[in-house]
Amino acid sequence: MDLRGGAEVLGERANQSELHSVVSSAIASILTGTALVATRFVVPQADGLTIAMLRYIVAAACLLPLVPAFHRFDIARRDILPIAALGVLYFGLFPWCISVAMQYTTASGGAIVLASTPAMTLLIGSLQGSERWTIFKGFGVVFAILGVAVAHGGTEDGLGTNVSLGNALMVLATLSGAIYTVYSKPFLAKYPPLTVTAVAMATGAVALSLTWLTADRGMGMPQLDTPGWFSILYIGIAGGALSFFLYAWALGRAAPTTIMILLPLNPVAALVAGALWLGEPLGFGLLAGLVLVIVGIILVVRPADGLASAWTSLGTRRK
Repeated sequence: MDLRGGAEVLGERANQSELHSVVSSAIASILTGTALVATRFVVPQADGLTIAMLRYIVAAACLLPLVPAFHRFDIARRDILPIAALGVLYFGLFPWCISVAMQYTTASGGAIVLASTPAMTLLIGSLQGSERWTIFKGFGVVFAILGVAVAHGGTEDGLGTNVSLGNALMVLATLSGAIYTVYSKPFLAKYPPLTVTAVAMATGAVALSLTWLTADRGMGMPQLDTPGWFSILYIGIAGGALSFFLYAWALGRAAPTTIMILLPLNPVAALVAGALWLGEPLGFGLLAGLVLVIVGIILVVRPADGLASAWTSLGTRRK
């Protein structure tokens, strides 16, 4: 085989690898969106703390055994504590906020708020000095904030007066996710993403379990019906372990910009699943908010050489 032929083979393999990463990220986004709907389904049977605890016990039990299968556990001792602290934030506070929020707001409205994470990440990264502010990113943040505000108005129809509390908790969850994204970057660059995610997730599961033992132990284990337990398993396995594994796998093989462009699939999946499974209304405000957030995401993750190049590259790989 000549050098030109060898280069073509290597290029084709690289294209296929990145295409697989895009597909993996798309599946992860859809799973995350539908997991919000499953959480919304099961919240009448258990409180938010219990649901969050069960979700990440299941997720950590699925994810931890994968670490020795793919990587060695070689995290330096000095890095374990900050990774654990980030785990408590992202796999402790983050899921608790979401689970409680689903008692007051719709899965679709909550997913739209959560989809503004890239904009929140840009704001925190700019303050921390790891992100560079541009005019496109600034407009992206504005569009995302407007989208969340419009979607917030769209979720108030037909819901109780506590919908504002639910949306505020989703904003807090988004803030937690953005902080994790910014401050976990050095560790994800230094160690395999799967290893960092597994350690952080296990720490979050332990923190949730200890909190549950302190606050809810007197209530005993939740009395879930069969669909409720299946929902917990889906939230933990599909919306927890599998989605985070797919994201970590994809980030190791494709540019973060390529992966983040697919984030709008999260609220889209929640909108469709929420309407079909829970009968959630699809009002104009909700759909308008979704469009604004999608525009904001695209502007925030717009690469320096133009957004068109990213889509052109993806289109070329599909041929």
